[in-house]
Amino acid sequence: MAGEVERVELPEGIQDIFRLDGQRAVVTGAASGLGKMIALGFAHFGADVACVDIHPEGTHATVEEISRLGRKSLAVQVDVRDWESVLSSAREIEAWAGGVDIAVSVPGINRRKPVLELRPEEFSEVLDVNLKGVFHCAKAYGKLMVSAGRGKIINMASIFGLVAMERQAAYASSKGAIVQLTKVLALEFASSNVQVNALAPAYFTTPLVRQIMEDEAWYRDAVGRVPQGRFGEPWEIIGPALFLASRASNFVTGTTLTVDGGWTAL
Repeated sequence: MAGEVERVELPEGIQDIFRLDGQRAVVTGAASGLGKMIALGFAHFGADVACVDIHPEGTHATVEEISRLGRKSLAVQVDVRDWESVLSSAREIEAWAGGVDIAVSVPGINRRKPVLELRPEEFSEVLDVNLKGVFHCAKAYGKLMVSAGRGKIINMASIFGLVAMERQAAYASSKGAIVQLTKVLALEFASSNVQVNALAPAYFTTPLVRQIMEDEAWYRDAVGRVPQGRFGEPWEIIGPALFLASRASNFVTGTTLTVDGGWTAL
């Protein structure tokens, strides 16, 4: 009736919609950079985290930091290019945690060269890590989620999967493919209550990026493309990742969330 006040009922525990208490997360690429930041962020919000990477020293360091937060953590050495290595990690993590609720795939490499200087084997090398690695992780960890009837998969794409930049042929090709792979996975896993999304960050001041920031001409050009006038700070990836990992995003799947200071709005 006209003038009648609408009554809205919110789900119980709405104030904790971003909490990850009791969740079991896998972060591949957790030894450093944005992967490490996401792993630590998830732990701060209550998740136990399996830290997966090819670099054992960095992985164990992340595990130690998570353990100091009072969360359970496991270090697993994996080469994401190798299907058997990833499959073995899924079995190890399942035995350790009893299942997987959240899987984030972060590993990535780049070969910044013009196309005419980029060797075919370098192009393949980038796709093997960036694209095939994400596929392997989605397949291995996604199977556990589909069997359980719930889960969250987050693939690390990039703004270069959406816009172009010179000297990024291999990287942009791999990240653009991740955007499309994410959509297909979302469709295939939707009936099993598994949401699949991607993050597409611009440049963040990770240790690797800080190295190339020493090239002043490159830095001025890159930061000049960001309307906010700066690169992201590593901790600023936590919020977007947390949204896609938590029940706050239960009705979000197949999307790519840009985290870029407005770069792709231009």
